[in-house]
Parts: sequence; structure tokens; C-alpha cells
Amino acid sequence: MRTFQLTTNRAKREHLSDSCEADFTEAGSQDAEKGIVREFALPCASELKRKDARWSCGTEGFFRGLSVETRSHFELLATQFRCPGTKVLISEKQEPSSILFLLEGEVTISMNSSDGRRLLLEVAEAGDMLGLTSAISGDASEIRAEARYPCRIASLRREDFLEFLERHPAAIQNVTRELCLHCTRACERLRILGLTSSATAKLAHLLLDWCRRGQQTRSGIQIRCVLTHEEIGEHIGISRETVSRALADFKRHDLVRQRGSTLIVTSRRALAIYAGTGSIADPKEPAA
Repeated sequence: MRTFQLTTNRAKREHLSDSCEADFTEAGSQDAEKGIVREFALPCASELKRKDARWSCGTEGFFRGLSVETRSHFELLATQFRCPGTKVLISEKQEPSSILFLLEGEVTISMNSSDGRRLLLEVAEAGDMLGLTSAISGDASEIRAEARYPCRIASLRREDFLEFLERHPAAIQNVTRELCLHCTRACERLRILGLTSSATAKLAHLLLDWCRRGQQTRSGIQIRCVLTHEEIGEHIGISRETVSRALADFKRHDLVRQRGSTLIVTSRRALAIYAGTGSIADPKEPAA
């Protein structure tokens, strides 16, 4: 029975790839009326048939340690599609019907308050999973996921994903690791929002957090900043104007330099003082 289902999924995916104008089944149309992601899941044939458009782009975290056979099983279950920028992939309070794997592009993850204010949680990149928490728990989504630019995504039905985890215990370890990472990020956000008093300190904390994923150079740590000043403000709970003033102050004291969308933090130690954490040890940064 399971072999028949896998064959059917593969046949369906090949049928969809024959034309970029292909539409989903009647069930998919009903899902579209409910705002589910298949509303715009129209895969492009040229993308689905390219060898390099498979799973080489990202998702290594989820596939870490999985066998070739396990990966192939996953690919048979998943459907790739492209979506335009600004498209809402997951809405708050949406019931979990699928889990999404971001293969290309960037997706903004946020929450909205009852009075319309937005809290920007993070910007998901290639390799990230969207809707993982609600897919595992079965609860309605607490977040909103919106594509910043055109994205390529793989979608997997929640039921198929849970069954896949049951059949492949190694994948459960990777999912557990991802959930722990979500928890760590949430704690970092709470530390900035709840335990940091001044706006300058909040911005300094955020930049220090970004430095962990930055690239060390002779002039400092390079950070690729994809957010506007308004979005940075939504990230740490301050206004756009306050972000602009604080960032200008950092530049004036040569703590931060900017080249287009790249920020260069010249000294993490000095920035830590602004964050109120005192001196910070950094083996990559030479002693003063």
C-alpha cells in the first residue's frame, strides 16, 4: 500500500511539472479557499527537472546523517514549487496541514499583536523549515511567514512528514535539534526585549547576536543585513527613528561601518559595553 502511495505521489508531481500553468487537484482548490499554501504551489517544469534544483540547496541540517535511501524517500513525498515575493506562506491561527522546506530565498517570520503591532522574530534562509512547531504539536500556528523575495520551497503534508519521522528515527534527532534552536532563539529575543532597558543596548545586543553568524575579516566582523531600519525596530521593539539614531551613533564612534547591505562591526568588545554586558571574550579579535 505504501509503495502505491509513493508511486502515486511521484506520478502526480511529474504531471504537475509538465506545465507551469498546471493547477492542483480539486482538493487543492478547496485548500486554496481556506488560504492553505497550495493556493500558489505551481511548480515550474524547468526547475523540477534540473538536477541542481533538488536538495543541494540548503536543508543539510534536516538531512544530516540520513542515508541516500532516506533522502530519496523524502523526495518522493515532497512537492517543490515557487512562490512570488510578499506571498503569505503561513498565517497566524492557521491549522497545520503541511511543513515547508525553504530551498531558495528568504522568508520573514513574525507575530502580530491585537493592536496591529508586529514583532519580527527572524528571517528564514535556505535550509530552514517553516511551520515545524505547529506540525509537530498539531496546534494552530503562532507565527506568520511571508516571502521577502521569490522563493523555491518544498512542501510535505503533515501526515506524511510525521509518518516519515516514525520510519526514520535519525530524522527525529535532526528535528529535535531544530526545535532546540528555535527555543534558543526565542530566549535570545526575550533577553533583548524584556531584560534590556535602553534602545541603544537593544540594538547592540542584536548586532552582537548577528556577529555569531558573521564573517571575520581584517577590518572586523561582516554582517549581511537584509532588514530595513523599520524592520530592525520591529525586531527589538523600538521605532525606526530610534534605530536610525542609535546606528548613526555607533557609526560616529566607529563601532559599526556600513557598505551597502553589509555592516562591519569593528569591535565586539566595545559593542558589548553599549549592550551593558561588559567586556566580551572573542578569540578571533586581537587584544587592545
